[in-house]
Amino acid sequence: MRRIHLFVLGVFLTGITLTSCHENLEERTARECKEYTEKYCPVPVAANVVSDSMVFERDTKTIHYYYTLNGPADTLLTGDPEKDLRKALLSDVINAPNLMHYKEANYSFRYTYFSKKEKGKKLYDYLFTEKDYRQ
Repeated sequence: MRRIHLFVLGVFLTGITLTSCHENLEERTARECKEYTEKYCPVPVAANVVSDSMVFERDTKTIHYYYTLNGPADTLLTGDPEKDLRKALLSDVINAPNLMHYKEANYSFRYTYFSKKEKGKKLYDYLFTEKDYRQ
């Protein structure tokens, strides 16, 4: 999962560095999320994981990543494996230097995973706020 997150962030942030200086951070984030989604999604980012879209939710200052899981990954985990997934995603948010500007602006990061087998079924939904990544 860590590779998935870092790949998506790398592509996203590469685009942001090439944008105009006339936009504020929120405008750039919204535009880049939309452009990333239109240009790349859906895109496989790892075995059994597809990045469906990336959306910026202005009202909550949240960068929201949507994924679909298929094959062996398309199962709702219970117990410790789910905690490990949340912990790995949070670690990525905390340690990603390319998120520094967003964390300085107190953005939140949300990851939603859906089942391909049971179309529309939400398997996981994690929201990381400033309180989580500044621990």
